[in-house]
Amino acid sequence: MAEASFSKMPDTELDYTQEIRQMMHGFGDSNEPLLESAKVIEDVVLQQMKTIVRRACEIADRRASSKKNSVISGEDILFLLRKNKMKLRRLMKYLELKELGCSVQKMMTTDVPQNMIVESDEIDGTKKKMPFQSFLEQIDNTGELFESTFAVDEVKQRRCIRADIAARSMDEVRYMKFSKARRVSFANKNQHKFNDWICVGGDVTLSKQAYTILSYLAYETVAEIVDLTFLVRQDQSKLHGGDAIDRQRLSYVNPITYKPYYHKNVYVAKPLTPSEITEALRRYWSPQLDIAGPFNRWSMRRPHLKLLSC
Repeated sequence: MAEASFSKMPDTELDYTQEIRQMMHGFGDSNEPLLESAKVIEDVVLQQMKTIVRRACEIADRRASSKKNSVISGEDILFLLRKNKMKLRRLMKYLELKELGCSVQKMMTTDVPQNMIVESDEIDGTKKKMPFQSFLEQIDNTGELFESTFAVDEVKQRRCIRADIAARSMDEVRYMKFSKARRVSFANKNQHKFNDWICVGGDVTLSKQAYTILSYLAYETVAEIVDLTFLVRQDQSKLHGGDAIDRQRLSYVNPITYKPYYHKNVYVAKPLTPSEITEALRRYWSPQLDIAGPFNRWSMRRPHLKLLSC
């Protein structure tokens, strides 16, 4: 299964170009992102998702040990994030909120009176576990995955600050469009579209949990690319370069030096260009700019194997 190949694209080629354009706007890009930029990001996201599926196949094979496993579970993909605690916690927070939303929706659609609904954790007096907590406890030999659970996610915080700056001067129409763009994701109701888009072969099946996690990682990949591209744009600005040490952080976007263009008191962002996106990816994948330069382990591999979301 580790050698599982991906099937060819169907006759009608699927794409997420329009969805990615909305995501880019939700992450701070112009209200009309360039189509060429969205296509560049789409190619990278598709390539990254295929790489994640291949690696998850290898992990599923090891887990099955005796025979090949044709089903990729959520644990197989979570195992890839074990070395990045903050991204793993961000994913777990997303899964918790998604589970809470499903519970609320289910409660609203049932005919059981509200005063008769009692949470399971209130019955036995124990706190309800987070999704995949048992699995994480098994692979967490040092206890690092659960320490500092309430640590501040600086990357997420900067994204929120950037969104707040962009939304301050928007009128109602622009803000509704911006709010809608921030809700767009790959986790839509048409699960078959996402499976066909990443071209999962007939011998590989994604479980429902794996689909949810993989669609989140695709969304997070778009966010990482936009973050890096804003960093490149900021670095190209000589007047507002920011602090030299802070700019060494890959995901650094200084909210003080992030100065959007205003036309008649209306926020106007210059669209991210394909050249800026390409330069951001070049820096991210360049072994000369990575830790220890050409002696880093990533320099011995193909660049696209270095994942943005893991």
